[in-house]
Amino acid sequence: MITRRLALWEAPTTRGKTIATRASEIRTDVEALRAVAILLVVAFHCHIEAIPGGFIGVDVFYVLSGYLITGLLVNEAEKTSSISLLQFYARRIRRLLPASSLVASVTMIVGALVLAPQELNLTARAAWANALYVSNLFFARNSSDYFAARATFNPLLHTWSLAVEEQFYLLWPCLLVLTLVVWRSRATLTAMVVVLTVLSLALSVWLTGHDRVLAFYELPARAWEFGIGALAVLLPLGSPNLSASSWLSMGWLGGALILGSSLLFTSSMPFPGYIALLPVVGTALVLKSGAEQPRRGIGACLEVSPLQQLGGLSYSWYLWHWPFLVFTAALIPGASTFARELAATAALGVAFLTHHYFENPIRRNGYLLRHAPLSLVMGATSAAVCLAAALIVLRFANHLAEVPVMKALGDTRADFAAMSRRDCVSVDGSAQVKVCTFGSAGSATNIVLFGDSHAAQWFNALNAMAMRQHWRLTTVVKLGCAAIAVNPAVGLDNDPECIAWREEAIRRIISLRPSLVILGSATNKLGRPEDPAIRAGASLIDAVQEGVLHTLQPLQAARLRLALLRDTPEFPFDVTSCLARLARHAWYPAEACEMPRADVLDPAIYAAEKAAAARANVKLIDLADQLCPEGVCRTTFNGLVMYRDTHHLAGTAATAILTPRLEPLVMEALGP
Repeated sequence: MITRRLALWEAPTTRGKTIATRASEIRTDVEALRAVAILLVVAFHCHIEAIPGGFIGVDVFYVLSGYLITGLLVNEAEKTSSISLLQFYARRIRRLLPASSLVASVTMIVGALVLAPQELNLTARAAWANALYVSNLFFARNSSDYFAARATFNPLLHTWSLAVEEQFYLLWPCLLVLTLVVWRSRATLTAMVVVLTVLSLALSVWLTGHDRVLAFYELPARAWEFGIGALAVLLPLGSPNLSASSWLSMGWLGGALILGSSLLFTSSMPFPGYIALLPVVGTALVLKSGAEQPRRGIGACLEVSPLQQLGGLSYSWYLWHWPFLVFTAALIPGASTFARELAATAALGVAFLTHHYFENPIRRNGYLLRHAPLSLVMGATSAAVCLAAALIVLRFANHLAEVPVMKALGDTRADFAAMSRRDCVSVDGSAQVKVCTFGSAGSATNIVLFGDSHAAQWFNALNAMAMRQHWRLTTVVKLGCAAIAVNPAVGLDNDPECIAWREEAIRRIISLRPSLVILGSATNKLGRPEDPAIRAGASLIDAVQEGVLHTLQPLQAARLRLALLRDTPEFPFDVTSCLARLARHAWYPAEACEMPRADVLDPAIYAAEKAAAARANVKLIDLADQLCPEGVCRTTFNGLVMYRDTHHLAGTAATAILTPRLEPLVMEALGP
């Protein structure tokens, strides 16, 4: 047995209870907080507008894990003078891995029947990463590629948070053994937790401003949330010395912080960073209040039976709800919030069955309880089975991708601007302005294409036009950095790096004295990063108008001719994947890959841009009628696929289909 012995030490007690004992008891407030956390996550994933910050449910889970695991291990040390790592890992394996492996396996089977080849490929790779407890690293790497398939379409995306938790479980007990067994000092443990928590929080804040993907997915930037939970249990009962009413008030304050965060936060905010302190500290306050004043105040409200029942199902529901939502979106593109709610409810029913007839029998199996090494064998076996299944599904996905129609759709995914990404596109993490010239280098007519990827998507069409008209075409492009300067709180990246790039880009453009500047930005997605059906509010409209004017004014003051491209539609599904499912399944509805214009093009955003352009005397280039004839935004024209993902035009189709309308509008903007 992997057990280390330590001398008995006295933990401060209150009313006959040690800190760790009180923390590790069955706590109704803990079970209810689990229920609150899963309800917030599911509400967020169902696109319920009233709860835009439901993603903070994951942070609540992390605090609970830090609190409970620390309490259990410290309690074990108090009672037995030892910490058995073998027993700890055996318990974690029985609790987590069987259900996780079941969901991953079923997800791959259903995915093989429903998904497009590329979707299935990514699902199998995510299952592989999940079996190795590194799916957070997989999704971090995938999300770092600007043109990678959106992770939100992966039915195993939610396993990233489980991987972070599993990595915590691997490392945290070792810290407790080191401090309580080797150094035999709880004070040292507390001091080390404080230091690690502060360092992790500082890293989280810094990464949130410089590399939001790493800040979101990586354990070092999330460890402070577990640390806050650990400190809540390490703080002695009765410390600080507050009255009962004060502790009850602290509990209510904690609940208000959790609720307020879920109602006021949005996914466009920089997160986690320092703002994550609100739900994290709020959770710790509720836990500490519950330890000091059990089942009183907010704890009494959390005792209600539905929350207790749901708390017990929280892990199973978390595992099942996301695959249900993704498969619903695949089968019903553009599924309504109500359809997603029905899918989440169905997932809850399956979670109930899984919890009672699969999870519990394994967790409570007497033979496994008596033979801890067998749990480790079971965990290794389930991981091996998942790895083997993922490999089989991956090979099947690659076989599907070689079918001619699927191969053509795969080629479309790579069909973007035919310019060098390395030489002509400013990359994330740098404010360097890269300028490239195409067409007729000696031409007196110089057109500048300026903006983000939604400007670059027009490059092929404009370059063909420049070659035909003997113009010079100059590109000033940075992925993820719009030409217009809109506040990041409403959905566009506008961090210091992006601001510096834009300001320098405008100076460079003015120095070129071009004949025409064409600006493009991904504005159609503003205000609705999770649900394309959400419409922009009045404050967003004002922000867009101000952002457009802020960019246009210095260019206008330099007496340059300007044209503003209307943004293209944003579909609630990956277009090439939808068309692949349509090609693969005879039962798939033919109209599934088309959307009403009102659902994918926000008229309010365009109205704001139009108003700003009128004030600045700027020409508008609007091809919405060509992309969405008769009020329906189509994804194919004359056999050509128009989009490479959810919102970027495919270069070949854009050139062939849109140039005949685009060219006269550019000629008009150039003037005599």
